[in-house]
Amino acid sequence: MRRTTLRAVLAVATVAGLAVSSGAAFASSAIDWELGLTFYGDNFTTPLANYPTPDDGCHPFPATADALVGWSNFENVVAYTTDDCSGLPTALGTLRTFRPGKYASFTAY
Repeated sequence: MRRTTLRAVLAVATVAGLAVSSGAAFASSAIDWELGLTFYGDNFTTPLANYPTPDDGCHPFPATADALVGWSNFENVVAYTTDDCSGLPTALGTLRTFRPGKYASFTAY
């Protein structure tokens, strides 16, 4: 009976070890918030959205964002008050704060 219990414990430990290994692999593929373009809330304290390789396509602007940091891979963020990147563009640069909800879409290049 003890051998069966010991084998069960070892089996559970092995499975738990595999789960930890899988989690570690998942954690290593986590978002690198300091790459590309990151939008923040709460005055640079809460990362909200990350674009690791910003392109010049039209993207929705995070509604609750109040700051952005361009860490790498692009030179400027252009914001719009419309959902389709039309109308008057506002160049935000790569380090900026703004009122949440002010912009509806953006491009980055």
